Amino acid sequence: MTTESQSQSPIAEGILSEMAVALSLPCSRCGYDLRGLVADGDCPECGEPIRLTIIETIDPASRRLTPMQNPKRVGNSVTGVVASFFVSCLLAALAIMANAPDALSVPAFVKTLPKQAIVLASVGFGLLALVLLLPMFVMCKRKELVGCRGGLSLTSMGILLWSISMVLVALFVLGQNIQTPAITMLFDTCLPVVSAGIVFSGFKKLVPRLGLRSRAFRQAQWSRQRMNDLLSALVFVVIGRTFLVVSSADSNMAVLGLIIMVMSVSLIMIGLAYLTRNTIWIRQAL
Repeated sequence: MTTESQSQSPIAEGILSEMAVALSLPCSRCGYDLRGLVADGDCPECGEPIRLTIIETIDPASRRLTPMQNPKRVGNSVTGVVASFFVSCLLAALAIMANAPDALSVPAFVKTLPKQAIVLASVGFGLLALVLLLPMFVMCKRKELVGCRGGLSLTSMGILLWSISMVLVALFVLGQNIQTPAITMLFDTCLPVVSAGIVFSGFKKLVPRLGLRSRAFRQAQWSRQRMNDLLSALVFVVIGRTFLVVSSADSNMAVLGLIIMVMSVSLIMIGLAYLTRNTIWIRQAL
């Protein structure tokens, strides 16, 4: 087949209409030679979409998968959800840096950022991720997404709890309405960690199932983000925060807790960036 760019997916929307089958390619259903036909058309013999034959030729493993209706909508939705949640977490991490103790070397301009506005922006991106999930819920009710209901339910529940926890942080923690360190930790660490854990558990059930349709995702070994790594990092966030609560501000344990928290949050951000990249692979394959 001929195309102007090799960097895009060969089955990307809007690209097949500009392509034609240049070599001998038998139809996957009837064996008719599709050579010379437009790639986004149908087989003149049996009516099988030529696109499906191309997909099976490029990626034979996709033939065993259940056909998906509106694949582009699914691809856009899952990529949008992961990317929006990534931005929401990134903003939450920025708010943590802006409110960090003096022991952590943070650029001066970060300290001057409006912390409540950043947290509320994090809430906004969390709600955006929730809205982007709705099309997949509708498709799941129509049985167009087989086996994805559990992952969607966990993801939506986790994102909703995440948004609520960020609102509580803005109201109580940054509003300085709480004086007890233990209660502060409940709002600024425990609730966000639990909600993020639910989101990651939902991603663990949802993303790999959709990733079966992407050859790049299946073949990736080191660049495929595994949810267990992110779940483990969340545990260390709680451990580091606990060290900060139970020790004095200038103690070695407090410094250790701060280091653990910074490293854990950094690993989570990197992991979500890789996960966003993985969903882009999936979107290109759908």
